[in-house]
Amino acid sequence: MSDNKTEKKIYGHHSVIEAIKNKLPIQKIYLQSGFNKSNLLELLTNSNIPISFVPEKKLSSLVKENHKGIVAILSSIDFFELEEIFKPDKKQVFLILDGITDVRNFGAIIRSACGLGANGIIVAQNGSAPLNEVAIQTSAGSAFNIPIIRVSHIKDSIYFFKAYKVCVMACTEKAKNSVKSIDFNKSLAIVLGNENKGISNGVLNLCDEKFKIPISKSLDSYNVSVAAALVLYENFRQNN
Repeated sequence: MSDNKTEKKIYGHHSVIEAIKNKLPIQKIYLQSGFNKSNLLELLTNSNIPISFVPEKKLSSLVKENHKGIVAILSSIDFFELEEIFKPDKKQVFLILDGITDVRNFGAIIRSACGLGANGIIVAQNGSAPLNEVAIQTSAGSAFNIPIIRVSHIKDSIYFFKAYKVCVMACTEKAKNSVKSIDFNKSLAIVLGNENKGISNGVLNLCDEKFKIPISKSLDSYNVSVAAALVLYENFRQNN
């Protein structure tokens, strides 16, 4: 993987402050346990960037230089705003990932989404797999070719789509209807859930439709990245 496809690190108070002010694509900030710079903490809180307090040993493993108690991890890929990607006058399909935490699953979903014509992937700022070098590598570089949208809360994106009358559908084994009975010939936002817990009840209750993917009795469920590929293929098949 070439250098421009790996995550970058910024460390030290001033460097991180400048990165935030210049809206660089920061995916996470690590602070040393006990960090008490109140002005910087306020800036971090207002920026909505995920923060983790960690032992000094963790920071020293990330950078060898004097980090001064703070290290920011930058993605080599810019995140998009949903408003700039969504086109109300065009038929589009988006994936909404509710709590998917495995980076390889994330990368595989990105690859399928890109290959099968999805218009964007939506993830939450917190509780989601990071867009790091492993995810990018698993995506086979597809992460550079499809918009990835990071929102404060998954529900925000669902309310956004509902405001534009876009059908929000949940892929869940709890559904009665099969994916083959679903009409994909319209703009859609398709929700996929956590590897173990599935889609959270709060999100599931907001969805307009629910469907499941047929499976043999010898297996309980599909891996979420496989489920994403199967659903996107059905969408592709119906529209091509």
